[in-house]
Amino acid sequence: MGYGEYKKYLWWAACSTYEEDFQDQLKSMSQVEDDGKTTVEDLLKYPPTCWSRAFFDTTCKNQSVDNNLTESFNAWILQARHKLIIKMLEEIRIKVMNMLNGNEAELIGWGSEYSPKTLNLYNQFMRIAQKCHVNGSADQGYEVTEGSDRNIVNLGTKKCTCRTWNLCGILCPHAICALLYKKVNPLSEIHWFLSKKAYLQTYSHKLQPVRGEKFWKIEPSQNMDPPEFVRQAGRSKVKRIREANESTNRQGQWSQSRKGRVMTCNNCGEAGHNVRGCAKHSKGKQPMGGNSRRKQNKKQRTLVDEPDAEQPTSPAVADIPTEDDFHLLAP
Repeated sequence: MGYGEYKKYLWWAACSTYEEDFQDQLKSMSQVEDDGKTTVEDLLKYPPTCWSRAFFDTTCKNQSVDNNLTESFNAWILQARHKLIIKMLEEIRIKVMNMLNGNEAELIGWGSEYSPKTLNLYNQFMRIAQKCHVNGSADQGYEVTEGSDRNIVNLGTKKCTCRTWNLCGILCPHAICALLYKKVNPLSEIHWFLSKKAYLQTYSHKLQPVRGEKFWKIEPSQNMDPPEFVRQAGRSKVKRIREANESTNRQGQWSQSRKGRVMTCNNCGEAGHNVRGCAKHSKGKQPMGGNSRRKQNKKQRTLVDEPDAEQPTSPAVADIPTEDDFHLLAP
């Protein structure tokens, strides 16, 4: 329930047209729950001039307080955004050109000098104005009562203390009541920005047609070249950049993980062990792939090369006399 109450007062604060109403909505929001004051403090961290109509400038005439316009436009061009840059821009250009032509055709068919949305809001304000009454007039304007509230309407400056007339360009109920009291047609006081002539002037600036891509002439000075390569300091990297889950770092080198592999014995062909742990392997037989045989055959070198005792001696070498066979005789 608290979330719904916060949301309601937030929208009322955003749509408030004058500062006093804005402060009242914040006060009501702070009394929703025990943490209401903290919620208001967190909300005021964002400048109210960016999200409340009570602080908006009155130069532009509209009633928007959200970002739905840009969100709708992004959804409208969603398919085009997935294409290449040239094709994307061309598709957006064609969509915008067709939209402008369609809006202009609809504009020409208006049966009045103002848009249907403007007249719809004006009729709603007219029904509220029927419940208001004018207390009197003075130099500063007319005092108009609406329920328990009173506002001042200055027809000379075309302003009302509720600021609705200045914000949206459509007469507020207080201004309509004052003009009816003065016996002036309120429709004549709607801002010119909302008139049919202003809309026609807006759509008079059209997007010009463009020939196909094969007719485009690209000047050499307008070619899009890749950026110049700048050699970075330090030794250049040779190995490619791997993904985080591509391989695991084992014993200082990158290798593929053995997780999920099934070990198979080369001796018996069964899974779950290798030849070293095979029970069927003979004890005297060396396991395949071992280094023990290589270690046993490796002979330790000495300072004096001695003949191998196991190496046979050829007969020709055996008949040659050695130094011990000669006896030195004295002269």
